[in-house]
Amino acid sequence: MRFFNESAWALSYICATITKRSAYECFFGLDRLPRFRNAVVTIGTFDGVHVGHKVILKRLKEKAREVDGETVIITFEPHPRLVLTNQKAPISLLNTLQEKIDNLQQEGVDNVVVVNFTLDFADQSAASYVEHFLFGHFQPHTLIIGYDHLFGKGRQGNFQLLETLKSTFHYELEEIPMQVVEQNKISST
Repeated sequence: MRFFNESAWALSYICATITKRSAYECFFGLDRLPRFRNAVVTIGTFDGVHVGHKVILKRLKEKAREVDGETVIITFEPHPRLVLTNQKAPISLLNTLQEKIDNLQQEGVDNVVVVNFTLDFADQSAASYVEHFLFGHFQPHTLIIGYDHLFGKGRQGNFQLLETLKSTFHYELEEIPMQVVEQNKISST
C-alpha cells in the first residue's frame, strides 16, 4: 500500500530549498529516510506552532539531548481534515506547508518528515499505523505525544494503545498532559 504521491515535486522542492539554507533536514515521503539516531518523535499537523506545540517541542529537544538522539517531527500534507471531510466550504488553515516548515525550523528541531495524507493512509488500523508506518519507517527511541493525540482508522489509536505496544516495539513513551499545556498557555499570556 502506498501512502504518498511520488510525483509531489512541489513539496519535495519546498523541503529541499529549506534544507539547503538550514542545519536541519526536511523529507517528503518515506522512501529516502535515513536511519535516525535514537529518534525522539512527535506527530501532528502543526498548523500554527502554538503554545501547546511549543511545550511538546521543548520536551522533544530535552529528551533528544538526554539520549544523544535526533528530534523527528512527523507532519501531514494535505491537512487530514481536508482529506477526511466532505465539507463544501474550505477549511481555514493558519499556515501554508512552507510556513509550517519554517516555523518548525525556527523551533530548533533536527528533522521534519512530511507525509502525504491520503484516504489509503487514513484507512490503516491503529495497530498497522504503529507497526508499519511508525516503526517500519522511524524506529523511535521515544515517542512524545500530546494528551489529545489520536491516530489510525476512525482515530481509534491513542496513548493507551501506544502504552500497550511499548514492550513489543521497545520504545519509551511520554504524554504531555492537558494541565501542562494549559499552564503554559496561561503563563504565556
